[in-house]
Amino acid sequence: MKKHLKLTALILTLSLLASMLAACGGQPSQPSGGNAPAATGEQEAMTIQWAFTPPSGSNDEKWHHVVGDRVNENTSGAITYEYYPNGTLGNEKVTLEGVISGTINQASISPNVVATVMPEMNVLCLPFVFDSLEHYYDVVSSEEYYEKMNEAANKVGMQYLGVDLAVPRNISLKGDPVIVPSDAKGQVLRVMDGTIYTDMMKLWGLGSSVISYGETYTAMQQGVIDGIENSNDGNLTMKFTEVVDNTTNTYHVYHTQATFMNLNLWNSLTAETQEAIHQAFLDTYPEVKEEMPVLAEESAQQVRDAGVEVYDLTDEQRQEWIDASQPLYE
Repeated sequence: MKKHLKLTALILTLSLLASMLAACGGQPSQPSGGNAPAATGEQEAMTIQWAFTPPSGSNDEKWHHVVGDRVNENTSGAITYEYYPNGTLGNEKVTLEGVISGTINQASISPNVVATVMPEMNVLCLPFVFDSLEHYYDVVSSEEYYEKMNEAANKVGMQYLGVDLAVPRNISLKGDPVIVPSDAKGQVLRVMDGTIYTDMMKLWGLGSSVISYGETYTAMQQGVIDGIENSNDGNLTMKFTEVVDNTTNTYHVYHTQATFMNLNLWNSLTAETQEAIHQAFLDTYPEVKEEMPVLAEESAQQVRDAGVEVYDLTDEQRQEWIDASQPLYE
């Protein structure tokens, strides 16, 4: 019942955001072909670009290939993908603009970046909305969620397809740990772009700085910042474990990239191909729902093995973070 109520709340939140934006005139006008029917006849063979920022060889890239292979199989070889990892076609802001304009076919982009044109995506950035990774995937794999996201995405020229691998985020610092918000003393953390993360840190008594991910190691090493809001997996990949002393597994946000296709390209596909792509994403969710919690535990242990002190929250400590976050929901 709890998960059902949270799913309902998320859908209502999306509906409310859409209504508010429409009333304010805040939504861009409907792009050409936004409500166009799918193409008819046999699907023409085509190769689709898929841009994303995670590096080659990452779990994210492997996931993209799994989905792409399923699309290829579901369409009897009519649709194939060309993959552009590591920001080859530009950073997330650039790829977002590219998908909207049609210069890039398809891209996976962080919700906080997509929220600059589609505020509904901020729902995924609200802290402690989800109880667990399993709960997260239960919500994002639902048809109600898919339909609501597309109501918003279509208005800015995109088709929402699904989400990538989700990882729980935490707080890593040099010096004293922040186990509950009352421990914070204004330490400055590197955060992702987007006012929602800046506001989040402020509510918790922390400072924030938007720094390029690639420059964060040096910034911590030189004392420009005191730590980072990140995932254990990211801390390992970027070797931040060499420059932080402790990590508090707040798991306040389950971060993932969402995948969008240019809307005109989507409308050029046959209904059968559209369904084949949708189904390819749906088929991955049961697998990642099972695998990601295990990977999250392994990443936390690897951070410990690297010599970083790791703190897991009690129920009471988690509630302190939730209580401190209330003004952000409002």
